[in-house]
Amino acid sequence: MADPSNPSGALPGDPRYGLSEEELKQYYKTKSPSWMIVARLDPVGGAAARESASEPHLAYLRAHRDQIRFAGPLQSDDGSAATGSLTLFDAPDRAGAEAWIASEPYNMAGAFGSVDITRWSSSMEIRQLDYPRTEGWQQFAVTAIDGPDADARRAAVAEAHHKYQASVMDRYVARGPLQDDSGETLIGSFMIMEYPDLAACEDFWAKEPLNYGGVFKDVTIERWRYGKAIG
Repeated sequence: MADPSNPSGALPGDPRYGLSEEELKQYYKTKSPSWMIVARLDPVGGAAARESASEPHLAYLRAHRDQIRFAGPLQSDDGSAATGSLTLFDAPDRAGAEAWIASEPYNMAGAFGSVDITRWSSSMEIRQLDYPRTEGWQQFAVTAIDGPDADARRAAVAEAHHKYQASVMDRYVARGPLQDDSGETLIGSFMIMEYPDLAACEDFWAKEPLNYGGVFKDVTIERWRYGKAIG
């Protein structure tokens, strides 16, 4: 049964925690959006172009540090090579996110074969510089896109999801819903998790009620690491 004093089901550390129904409406109405920017390396020449623009890239990210929640490379499963970049970026609208990535030095050097931008709402106030990392552990980006009847399926497992989420709270680096550009429609979930290895992250996901409850039609788990530019 939902807690009437905490209708969002949010956990401590979530900016929605303890808000009333009316306060939640105002929160979503006035909250400035973030954007998940996923840029994939061009398979032909992308790695070389990335290497050539490394220093300007780091300087560019440092110059925009106040707008960046998390940023770093997506990697192959063994961590030996970069496959692209992931940035969680604060901007008032899609145009702001598009302008930022258009001037990003890797992008300008031709390193990326594709760029995808999706609105994302952070459910945590912590940012990359503040996250208490576990030495030697790996980070994983989990992108889950809603399937048919997602709203009903999500509601059916909401209580189990909140309980499970509380049990693994110390493993979340970042988490929050994916939305359409207006911010009015939920289209999925995105999170960054920290675990010893991929098998441990996959075990976490197998036990997630939103997963086995059939909420999502498509899920990807990719290795990621903290970028050098912002620590």
